[in-house]
Amino acid sequence: MHKLKVIFKRIINYLHAAVPPLYLKIDQEHHYEVWAKNDNKETFFAKVVLNESSADLAFYKDLTREEEWLMFPGDIFKRMENTFECHISDLSPELEDNIKEVIDNLLQYFVDNKLLPPPEKF
Repeated sequence: MHKLKVIFKRIINYLHAAVPPLYLKIDQEHHYEVWAKNDNKETFFAKVVLNESSADLAFYKDLTREEEWLMFPGDIFKRMENTFECHISDLSPELEDNIKEVIDNLLQYFVDNKLLPPPEKF
C-alpha cells in the first residue's frame, strides 16, 4: 500500500501544479479532484482515487477520438483509450511523463475551448 500512496501523491502533485487555473474540488485522503471554471460553468478536469490495488486516474472525457489520440501520448493512450481512466499500480518514468503531458495538453484544450479563461486572466 505504501507504493500506491507514493504514486497517488505524485499524481496529486502534478494536478496540484495546475491549481490555478484549475481549482480543487475534492481533497481527501484517498480522493483528489480538480475542475475548471469559466463564466460560472464548471467542468471536470481530472481526479485520482487511491484504492487497495491501484491509484485510479481519470481525465475529462468529452473528446473526439482524434482529440483523444492527440491529448494522450504513448502508453497512457493505450491505458485510457475510450475510457479516459486507468488503474495505476506501477508508475514508470514514461508513464509519469505521459501524465504530465496529458495535463499540459488538456489545459491548452480547456483554454482553446473556453472551458478556462485565457492565461492572462488566471
